[in-house]
Amino acid sequence: MNQLEERLQQLAIEAQQHSPKSRGRRLALTRLIQIIQASGRLSRRRYDTPQEVYDEALQETWLYVFKKIDTYQPRAPVINWVNYVLKRRLIDAKKRHTKGVKECSLDAPINSSDRGKVNQSGMTYLDTIPQPEDTPLPSQLIRQCIEEDSDGLFASKHVKGHPKANFRTIALLYLDRKSWKETAVAVGLEPKQWSTVQSFYWRSCKYFADTFKEYLQE
Repeated sequence: MNQLEERLQQLAIEAQQHSPKSRGRRLALTRLIQIIQASGRLSRRRYDTPQEVYDEALQETWLYVFKKIDTYQPRAPVINWVNYVLKRRLIDAKKRHTKGVKECSLDAPINSSDRGKVNQSGMTYLDTIPQPEDTPLPSQLIRQCIEEDSDGLFASKHVKGHPKANFRTIALLYLDRKSWKETAVAVGLEPKQWSTVQSFYWRSCKYFADTFKEYLQE
């Protein structure tokens, strides 16, 4: 077992030792996910897998890690366990996005029936989805940090000469999965300036890295 695997296993065991929803567990799992994301060992998206499908599966994987860390067995490397979960979530996500599958609104009433009589309960498909636990994912906490921007730090850092093209606005558009061209237009730049917006965003992420870490540890 190499140094990376040892560190991940330590964090997983540490998280298991804390009670669910506790600050200690959240911090250990947040750090574990950060290390995995930076390790380059996470299964990459295949060329035939749409980005939105991969992103959806990845978010579901992190949610699973937060909810089911107690099911992890130390006899196997953490990264193997996470990649296995990601593989299963990708299969599920692909099925949901397969062409030809009949789509329905989550707000639509369930057309269940009993002996030919339509159910009049008014229950929708949305009502059947289990509500998530209170423990937010790291990505959700980062978004919260950017939205709050209590000191105005994120809004004050902007593309030179373009106050509207500030980090707070660009980051929230990015988190909403807007394309770089769409983001450029939204902040008052030309579509062809998308690369400027992209490079500014990544530079700013590095610039505010310590700010994000402090927020996650609160």
